[in-house]
Amino acid sequence: MLVSVSSQIQCVKGPAISSQVIQFLMGVLIFCALELVSVAQVEAKGRALPEAIVNQLPKSVGAWTRGDVPRRIEPKGIFEYMDGAGELYLGYRFKFLEVHDYASANQGNILVELYWMESADDAYGLLSGDWDGDVVDLGAQAAATTNLPATVEIRALYGAGLLRIWSGDLYARVIAYEESDESKKAVLAIGRAIVAGRANSPAPSLVKGLPAEITPRFRLQAKRIVFLRSHLVLNSVYYLSSENLLDLGLGCEVAATSYSSSLPGAQGKPVHLLLVRYPSAEAAWQALKHFEKIYLAEKYRGPTVFSGEQEKVQIEDGWLGFARAGSDLALVFECPDEESAKLFMQSAAQIFHKIEVSHE
Repeated sequence: MLVSVSSQIQCVKGPAISSQVIQFLMGVLIFCALELVSVAQVEAKGRALPEAIVNQLPKSVGAWTRGDVPRRIEPKGIFEYMDGAGELYLGYRFKFLEVHDYASANQGNILVELYWMESADDAYGLLSGDWDGDVVDLGAQAAATTNLPATVEIRALYGAGLLRIWSGDLYARVIAYEESDESKKAVLAIGRAIVAGRANSPAPSLVKGLPAEITPRFRLQAKRIVFLRSHLVLNSVYYLSSENLLDLGLGCEVAATSYSSSLPGAQGKPVHLLLVRYPSAEAAWQALKHFEKIYLAEKYRGPTVFSGEQEKVQIEDGWLGFARAGSDLALVFECPDEESAKLFMQSAAQIFHKIEVSHE
């Protein structure tokens, strides 16, 4: 390219250009080129994928070939990359997104999205938002688990050309724009490459602690388990209010789920359980006061001042129970009767106690 530019300079019509001028211009061009290379090297180093993943992603798979330069999306740029779904990722401790494109001549493209999170809990939370799809075994080393909810064992789900993966602090999506038998094979091969050599992390403690049943009357709906931190994500699971009534944030840990009821008729509707761990006891206390002030003032027609930090009250859609202990807060909604609310609060207390003991 520099020779071409030099030739063009020498061929310009008009007064002759001295060799000293040409050498000066060549020097400027070479300096600029070296500066661009230097900047590109710095940016590539700062934006590179973790080396193990880069080395494991196949350059070609079936009819698809990966581009050489991935895109990196920072949290502040997530809304430019996706329309309308950025809140989901910002509702967890999202670090950055790496995007790879696999192109084919006539079978559509395959998109690979690697969401790097602060912790395995955050990555699990993203997968837990939707348990639909076929369970896929990508062959990663499993974490030791016993007597846990069925969804704790799920690491990857496939459906309609989309593979979603939880692998440690990584949440990945591999998307075939044109689904076929060949594209499915390619998507799964890319998925296996992503998790290769990565040991599976355990599910969040609050999720692992959920009992399979609260007496034989109430059974855990495993596909309704969601780990979250944001009230926006909570509202997609169980709507409380457009306001952040529980003062949730990235420093909180929340397990939300439902229990089916064996009771007949209207009493047989699901019961909804929320387990929240706050950064401090003061944060939990303030959250409970906020909840009482706003939610119960609207839903509860009895006394607005409660005697303690554990209550059971009947509201328009059933019995509500809540209990705080230190930095832990449990809430149960739509219980068929007062006794049921009491049982759920007792079970929540046991879950929190087991977590505390396991951390000692």
